[in-house]
Formats: sequence, C-alpha cells, structure tokens
Amino acid sequence: MSRSIARTRNSRADVSKYRGDSQSRTTPVLFVLAVAAVVLGLLGSFAWLRWRYSRNEVSGSSMAPALRPGDWIIVDRQAYRGRLPRRGDVVLARDPRDPSRELVKRVDRVDLHGDAWVLGDNEAESTDSRTFGSVPTDAIAGRVRWRYWPGVPALVR
Repeated sequence: MSRSIARTRNSRADVSKYRGDSQSRTTPVLFVLAVAAVVLGLLGSFAWLRWRYSRNEVSGSSMAPALRPGDWIIVDRQAYRGRLPRRGDVVLARDPRDPSRELVKRVDRVDLHGDAWVLGDNEAESTDSRTFGSVPTDAIAGRVRWRYWPGVPALVR
C-alpha cells in the first residue's frame, strides 16, 4: 500500500512539472510576438513618415532672412490634400519653367481658379510669380513645416 501512495505523490509532482513547462513555453512565444508587433509598428510609422514628410535643402537666398542657403527644411507633402494654401504659407512648388526643380516661396494670394501667387521674402534675389506668373495648386508639393539645420529648429510661419 505504501508503494501506491508513493506513486500517487510522484505522479502529482510530475503533473505540476508539466504544467510549469507549458507556461515556460508560452512566455518566449508571447515575447517574440510582442517584439514583432513593436518592430512592425515602428516600420509602419517610419513608412508613414516617409510618405507624409520630406526633407529638402535650401539652395538660394530668395527666402532670406526666414530661410538661408544651407538650411534644411521638413515639408509636409500632404498638407494641401482637400484644401488650398493660405496667404502666408511657405510652400515647396515645382518651378513652372523647369518642372524638375522645386522652389520654396511664400503664398501671397490664391485666385478664384485656385492658382497661387508665390513670392520670395528677398525681392532683390527672388525669381517668383512676378517673373513666371501664378502657380497651379497641383504644382504645390507641400507646406514647409520646420527648419532644422543649422541652428535651433524653428517653425516656419
């Protein structure tokens, strides 16, 4: 009789060992799933940021003193989905004379047809709507949001 009691006690001990093993097996799986979810979330966020924003370098002095040559800017390429630019917005637009170039200018006005009259802040150094006329709003690539190099990051107004 003592043998059967010993077996029962041992069998219960063996069962508790197996329960512990199944819990220890699920812990690494949950950890791997959590890490995978975080990595996928970061990759998705990075892809969204690359789709929405771009960085560009200012190469001319037409927007001085707000933007100077060598400044780096962040452009919100989705800022004008469903709305027109407003007076005072600093925008990135395709050059009407050479569509492979992009210009940074400030919106002076938007006419009834949706074309924007864009001007540089530095009139003496700027080639803008006074030279090439108004810019169709579909040629506006986005709104300049930040200047981040050199110096202190600043919102561009």
